[in-house]
Amino acid sequence: MRRDVTRGIAAIVLVLTAGVSACSSGRSPAVTAAPCPTAGVSPQEIRLGLLYSDTGASSATLAVARAGVDARIGQANAGGGINGRKIVYDWQDDPGTPEANTLGARNLIEGKQDFGLMEYSVTAGASAQYLADRDVPVSGLAIGDAWPKYRNMFSFSYTTGGSVDTYGQFVQSRGGTRAALLRTALSSEVGNAGDKLVESLQSVGIPTVAQVPYTPGADSPAAAAQKIIDSGADTMLAVVDAGVALPPVLTALRAAGKHMKVILSVSGYDNELLRQAGPAMAGVVVPVFYRPFEAGGLAIARYTAAMSSYAPQVQNPTQEIAMIAYINTDLFLKGLQMAGPCPTRKGFTAALRSVTSYDAGGLIEPPIDISNGLGKPTTCWSFVQANDTGTAFTIVDQNRCGRALPAA
Repeated sequence: MRRDVTRGIAAIVLVLTAGVSACSSGRSPAVTAAPCPTAGVSPQEIRLGLLYSDTGASSATLAVARAGVDARIGQANAGGGINGRKIVYDWQDDPGTPEANTLGARNLIEGKQDFGLMEYSVTAGASAQYLADRDVPVSGLAIGDAWPKYRNMFSFSYTTGGSVDTYGQFVQSRGGTRAALLRTALSSEVGNAGDKLVESLQSVGIPTVAQVPYTPGADSPAAAAQKIIDSGADTMLAVVDAGVALPPVLTALRAAGKHMKVILSVSGYDNELLRQAGPAMAGVVVPVFYRPFEAGGLAIARYTAAMSSYAPQVQNPTQEIAMIAYINTDLFLKGLQMAGPCPTRKGFTAALRSVTSYDAGGLIEPPIDISNGLGKPTTCWSFVQANDTGTAFTIVDQNRCGRALPAA
């Protein structure tokens, strides 16, 4: 499966919040739903569970996920709900540990009797078998090997699966010839992402000549920068926390007089990060697997309107995790609508797995094939770059499509 606006749209916000319904499904009819024996389903509402890291090591990154969920659900309810029912949810904190993830899933499914789950946790795999055994539908951020394994788990893009040559194509088009990988030393999942970047560049003849582990607070940014310089690389690949680890290393590189032809980071498409980090992020390129905010258009305006109306606590809606949560919530609502007036968990999964073209109301370009995309890597990406002053992103390559690489 494939495929991270401005705020001056007050008039559009008023129009969209009054008249726009579900992104992918259209306005649900204003009817009184019939009784239904399914857990979490009443004549008036469908109750879901949200399991995400409100605390813990990854909480800062995932903090705005709930805002994206709120925006999409608020938008759907303003349009009449799904098949005549209002969507509500319970939430549970998962501080990023397997034990907490498993307990949280049980509390929501057995304690709250929720119909399905939306998950934003690096340890979602801990509860995956439990949820699959009960046919519980799940949507969310697909981090880890569980997501492509279970048919009841849905996401519009996967971090696992095979490698693609799209990143290599892009770096080659920008003149890169030798790469150095700056990677975290603490996460196997992030390490896998780094391996895929290396394979992608290798597929077009660009070698990775150095891999530099870096942990903020434990390693010296200047020492990491010097290792990159000593490698002779003209391209830097970054699979570190863009908000904490990347700016000091880039600052150290520039202080040493090193100019990289390409700086490609797997994360960091966040205007709030630019506001905080400023010039340190200048020139950084981030791959995006949905329509970039800067592309504008009705789909982006709908998203921004929903964030303004239903998640006003987020002053800057142009944040990657919020958009990802918004789209994956739309994906869940798509399944609910297709499951009919008396949805069942099995019926939800069967219906959503039959979809051959899904674009989240124009936010995914080109559309994805859910029926044949379980665990398949994203091959089409857009690339955005922080400008020379680190104050805004621009689109430098939109909808570049590559190919999946054969397994090694």
